[in-house]
Amino acid sequence: MTDPTLQRPHRPDTPQALLGDLQDVWTSLEGLLVSLDDEDFAAPTACPGWTVADVVAHVVGTELMMAGEPVPDVEVPDLPHLRNPIGRANESWIQERRPWPPSRLVEEFRSVIARRTAELSDLSQADVDAPSWTPAGDDTLGRFLQIRTFDTWIHELDIRDALGSSGHESGPAALRTLVEVGNALGFLVGKRAGAPEGAWVRIELPGPEAAAFDVVVDGRAQLVDDRPGGEPSVLLSAGSTEFVRCVAGRVDPMDSLAEGRTTVLGDEDLGRRLVAALPYTI
Repeated sequence: MTDPTLQRPHRPDTPQALLGDLQDVWTSLEGLLVSLDDEDFAAPTACPGWTVADVVAHVVGTELMMAGEPVPDVEVPDLPHLRNPIGRANESWIQERRPWPPSRLVEEFRSVIARRTAELSDLSQADVDAPSWTPAGDDTLGRFLQIRTFDTWIHELDIRDALGSSGHESGPAALRTLVEVGNALGFLVGKRAGAPEGAWVRIELPGPEAAAFDVVVDGRAQLVDDRPGGEPSVLLSAGSTEFVRCVAGRVDPMDSLAEGRTTVLGDEDLGRRLVAALPYTI
């Protein structure tokens, strides 16, 4: 039985909303970082090879890259988790900062976020609608900023999970993250899970950030705003934070299913294929 009160998440693609969602996660992350000690910064995270300090360096480095700063000219070893040029560029920022004390990292985080806030405050609607390269392919600058919220919020979650510190699981940044996750669901349902023609997959996330997604296969699998009639071929339910952990590759979704944190009803075979197909980023 589906929950009709749960709806597909939306966020406006205006400069003010995009910056506001980034500021939501930046502010939360800063508050978390200033509460940590040196031992906390050395803790390993779910990101292969990265400590808490490395995650902070990655977030800072990506914002510096978007501000036009060149990738550091440092030697990057052939690490197992580096699989493409983007990964090697990300690692360059981390390698450069690895000798730094945590206090210097936090101070740089504050400085870079202040700089980026000032730069992004000047954007017009034409600016955010302009074509841009993004990690998901050619799109708009607004999509890139949405991906930045998605990426930064997940990395805040990485830090919290590494330290056993819950928090910030709902609000503008979490909602923007779910909007971005929605962009991948047609591909996951249609291509990776192989849902057949006529299938309807509903994903319900009752909280902490309540949302639902409906994917219908009609020629191709696509996200729809209106819930079809009847019952879905598959109903997948999970907490919103658990679902993001799954799609981001932070937890094994099949373990989540086996342990009851994710459930599926309806077509059992398609449901299991969908759960297995969830991870699409790490």
